[in-house]
Amino acid sequence: MKSAFFLFLLFASVESHSKTLIITDSHGEGSFGDELVSQMEKKDASVSLYAVGGSTSADWNKGLQQIWGYREHHTGQTDVRSAKPVTPQLSVLLETLKPDTLLIELGTNLIWTEISVQSKQEIDQMLATVRASGIRCYWIGPPDLRFNQKDRVVREREIQNLLTVKVPGQGCELIPSWTFTRFPKRGGDGVHYDTIPITGKTLARQWAVDAVGRINLNP
Repeated sequence: MKSAFFLFLLFASVESHSKTLIITDSHGEGSFGDELVSQMEKKDASVSLYAVGGSTSADWNKGLQQIWGYREHHTGQTDVRSAKPVTPQLSVLLETLKPDTLLIELGTNLIWTEISVQSKQEIDQMLATVRASGIRCYWIGPPDLRFNQKDRVVREREIQNLLTVKVPGQGCELIPSWTFTRFPKRGGDGVHYDTIPITGKTLARQWAVDAVGRINLNP
């Protein structure tokens, strides 16, 4: 009788342990990614994170090569980092890893050029892939950025509006990071919080904490 009860507890424990897949741009290569992984693992999740610097939805849809660095993390294993990576295709990751939850942190890299029809279509394609999988999904939108160029300030708002329209109801719940982050007025490159010594890393980690606070693994 005792052994049967032990097996029941063991089975229940295994069943409660969830698998989370995280795909990100360069934000996931630094302090934000570190804390995002840590916070999700505290939620009793086994985490696989793939971060590709410079990436947008197009890279993850098509498996395109990037030049801004790569980080791969799996719970209990040593991280892998490299330069000039080929971006894993989201559809392949979903099929291979079969996660329970997907976190997408993308959008910042749309800031560098005008948002095109193709960019919008790539977001639609990514959301369609998620919707077809039936997986629980959260899209963590870009954090607040700081630019001196007027055109990029306007484009930042366009990205926020685009995700606000596209994401809800299309397979993912939007976490609007820009509403609870604030890039300092001085220091850094205006995009990566880690480029500000000490303070920036703290802000990046707090961003991750606040984002994960909006995630429910047991809805």
